Amino acid sequence: MWEWILAAAGAILVVGAIGMSIYRGVSTARQVAFDVEVVSIVGSATGFTVTFRVKNTGDATGAAVNIEGKLTKNGTDLESSTSTLSYVPAESEREGGLFFTNDPSQHELQVRVKGYEKP
Repeated sequence: MWEWILAAAGAILVVGAIGMSIYRGVSTARQVAFDVEVVSIVGSATGFTVTFRVKNTGDATGAAVNIEGKLTKNGTDLESSTSTLSYVPAESEREGGLFFTNDPSQHELQVRVKGYEKP
């Protein structure tokens, strides 16, 4: 008797897992939603490091997430730097760094996600 009850419970779990996988596969398109924030700016003998945090509030994973940082002064581009994060899973965050020779705190700093790939 107990064997039949446990077998039925196992079958229900397996069918439920398969059903959920199929539902997620055919449901509406999943999207990434990136937000970038500067965490810190640290100087060194060779330049400056801007540490940034990328939050993915979407329900899809982004791979090869390309981050670009630009320094401008009075509308003129001074310098740019890029970084690539391997993966930023759904509803998670990752940190990275950008290197500059000019002091980002003395100029206008813009950090943005430039692109990504679907894994």
